[in-house]
Amino acid sequence: MGSIEIFTNQTHSIITLLALVVMFFVCIYTTKGQEKLFAPLWLFFLGVLLDIGANGVASAASSLYAYGKEINFYVFAELLLSLVAMLFMVLSAISFSLGGGTMLWLSMILGIIGFVAVGLFVFMFPDGEVVNAMRQIFPLAGIITAAIGFGGQIKGKYKSGFIVATIVLSIAALLLGMRFFGINYGSFWYNTAICYALLSLAIIMIKVDLLSQKIDKDGYEIEKYNKKIEDIIRLSPFPILISKVGDDKILLANNNAIKLFGIDIDELERYKLKDFFADSDNRKLLSERLESEREVQDFEVLIKTPYSNMPFWLLASANIIDYNYEPVLYMAFQDITSRKNRENVLQNQATKDPLTSIYNRRYFEEEVAKRITMAKKQKQEYSILMLDADYFKKVNDTYGHKLGDRVLIELASAAESALRDNDIVARYGGEEFVIYLASASASQGIAVAERLRQSIEKIVVLSEDNREVKFTVSIGVSTSEISDNIDVLIKTADEALYRAKQNGRNRVELFTPDNLAKFNKENLSMRKDESRNQHPVFDKENTEEISLLDGEQIINENLYSEDKNELL
Repeated sequence: MGSIEIFTNQTHSIITLLALVVMFFVCIYTTKGQEKLFAPLWLFFLGVLLDIGANGVASAASSLYAYGKEINFYVFAELLLSLVAMLFMVLSAISFSLGGGTMLWLSMILGIIGFVAVGLFVFMFPDGEVVNAMRQIFPLAGIITAAIGFGGQIKGKYKSGFIVATIVLSIAALLLGMRFFGINYGSFWYNTAICYALLSLAIIMIKVDLLSQKIDKDGYEIEKYNKKIEDIIRLSPFPILISKVGDDKILLANNNAIKLFGIDIDELERYKLKDFFADSDNRKLLSERLESEREVQDFEVLIKTPYSNMPFWLLASANIIDYNYEPVLYMAFQDITSRKNRENVLQNQATKDPLTSIYNRRYFEEEVAKRITMAKKQKQEYSILMLDADYFKKVNDTYGHKLGDRVLIELASAAESALRDNDIVARYGGEEFVIYLASASASQGIAVAERLRQSIEKIVVLSEDNREVKFTVSIGVSTSEISDNIDVLIKTADEALYRAKQNGRNRVELFTPDNLAKFNKENLSMRKDESRNQHPVFDKENTEEISLLDGEQIINENLYSEDKNELL
């Protein structure tokens, strides 16, 4: 491929060597991560390197010969380098298709034959014509073999790099063949540099071809993966959806999901997953968990459909997976509406009063304790109202317990209607009800209690014999000025209720801080704030705690009349 002319001029040598250096770095880039190309390209490069080395030795021998010096060893070295260069190119061609064992045997046989021939015609039977023939045959054979090796890879979709390499090597072989047969085409030193540059370009194109081939292969694997996913989705007994992570558009839904969500399969692209969530906070929580974990199992979601206003509960498992070259959300669902309904029934039984359907005492105490803690942090006021139906025992005795139950139901309904959404009303026991008023001062608490009292005294309940029965309530009020302890607030509101009954019933009484100072001083032990500025209340160790449900003895008997029934 090379010629001794490139060593007769320093500029020619530098340009040719620079082209060779470029080829070296191109081979490094191309063979990185490409096991298939590593052996062929590096064997080919070593062949090119040794060929130009042989031409360098030939140039040195020519200079010495001009001075009449012995050059047999130079000629031997030149032919040996040319022979080895040819062997590397042969091995390069063979390595594209054959294994290492075959390559080793072929190289050994060719090497031995060539080595013997070189030694024989240089030292034992010197023959200038044979030596000149070998100078031309070795490079020509190497280039032809390399061209055949690259040409053998011209197959498949991506082959442009191999085509260019084959054309360049074929042109180089043609020029060497012309020189071998004595056809004079002139002496062009730059042929070698141009050949190296074109081969470097061809090698880069081979790299691009292989990368494109890998992309196609990966694409095929992704398609197989997606097809497998689609098959799993179709065969799954559970509703499954796949949606884009970016814009939430639904990409795929199986038949069970189509039925469950009411999806029109012909217009699948217009649906977004977020549109099916009935609770935005519920979806936000799911998104946050997916961002941090990429996988969520057994997550309860409240779902709505375009064709129904009745939401229903699903148990969802969600994963972020790759689908069609992008991350998507894979969700599988299980209908748990019946289970949630049973849970709601049990929850209502645990928190609601079965007669009036308002909250019970247990829920009230637990929930209001939380509300008070939050109100304290936000520095908000609040009030507690304790209601008791006046002369309720006489109503039961006169009209029967069925009418008494209807009175309690009407009382609870009136209380719920008069309150805001963030207030809480509960049946505390018997005919007693308790109310929590959020963001309500003492004056506001009294105003609400007074309106409620007036509303209740207008209620009319018909007995079984169609007699009109009216009833009234007494109301005690305690506020955040007294305490931030729920037990203290209820007891002080109950004390204010007792005073309302003492003072004539059907009235509202407020428990004030002044009342607190007089309130059973001997038994006060609790304080308003457990860490600072606490108010004393009952000493539980010295006071008998009896629920208001049993209608018997009330806390602190010394504050009540001996005949409690007279106050009912």
